[in-house]
Amino acid sequence: VVGDIRVCRFLRFHGGKVPEAAKAFSEFLKWRVQEKIDTLRKGIIDLKPDQFQDWVDSVRSPFAPVLVPCFGQTKEGHLVIFASPGYFKASEFVKQRPACHTMDNDLQLMRAGMEYMMKLLDDYSYERKQMLYAIKVVDLTNLGRETLPIFVPEIRKFAQENGKQMMEMYCDQDILILMLNAPFIVRLVLAFATTIMSKRQSNRIKTFSSATSADAQKILRAIGPPSMFPASLGGTRKERSIPFYFPLAQDDPQRIKSWMALSSSGISRSGASNPPVPRNEASDDVPKMPVGVNSLATDVQKVEDAELTPNTEVGQAALADVANVELEEPLAAPQSQGWFCCAAP
Repeated sequence: VVGDIRVCRFLRFHGGKVPEAAKAFSEFLKWRVQEKIDTLRKGIIDLKPDQFQDWVDSVRSPFAPVLVPCFGQTKEGHLVIFASPGYFKASEFVKQRPACHTMDNDLQLMRAGMEYMMKLLDDYSYERKQMLYAIKVVDLTNLGRETLPIFVPEIRKFAQENGKQMMEMYCDQDILILMLNAPFIVRLVLAFATTIMSKRQSNRIKTFSSATSADAQKILRAIGPPSMFPASLGGTRKERSIPFYFPLAQDDPQRIKSWMALSSSGISRSGASNPPVPRNEASDDVPKMPVGVNSLATDVQKVEDAELTPNTEVGQAALADVANVELEEPLAAPQSQGWFCCAAP
């Protein structure tokens, strides 16, 4: 929550402007107290990655979108997050739920997830003595075959009310958002959206119509080996070994029946209904996150001409700038506790 690494994220998010960053950080701390975030995360925050994902799977809706928070790590230590929103049944997610689990319960689950991810990133940063971030790999296969979330009023309202706040409270979290197998409409919308973003923001978003294109594969190989990714991304990882992925929970009648029969939610503003017990020691039997073997900063810079980039005006430098955002000279974790120790944007 606090410390030089978290303060540095606020400073970078606000372009190194100390007054603005200080105000935002103060609002963040007040918000945490007001929303009782420390109570919410109790019993969750100290879980090992595999335990955390197991717990999430035990309390989430079977219609929730495919989102794997602890998918892997790069060679440098950046956290790789995988999402496959094309299979998200947004209408069923809203309508098929027990009375005990409202959209507010999903908001608390999202907050708990953000708390866990940010603490994991901060822990990794202190261990490696450099700033580390999330890399979000988004497989857009099947997008458009289900009702898009934006056309579901409840989902749209949820995003409008909470999206901006979550990005402000948990700011400067990612280094790259890689969108693969993107249909034309996604590329068109992003091409427009990135024109109103800052260069630093837009350079973090890279879009490809095919995950198997040469340029997309160069970036994927810079993130991790083929064994990290499923076949839809040109990888060799078995789908069943990926949490929250195939077979989809929404296709399991028994899972849906058990979900609808719940009399109490697994997560609320008071925290987890049955707080999981963190495992104290590592075990050889515990599943390990796949780890990359290549250098992201080096290999991404070799991509000279992206097949598709939303910020087309930037030209050939677009993908090289992925590395330039933070990775060219990894920032050493500061030793002091001063505000100005890591204020460089």
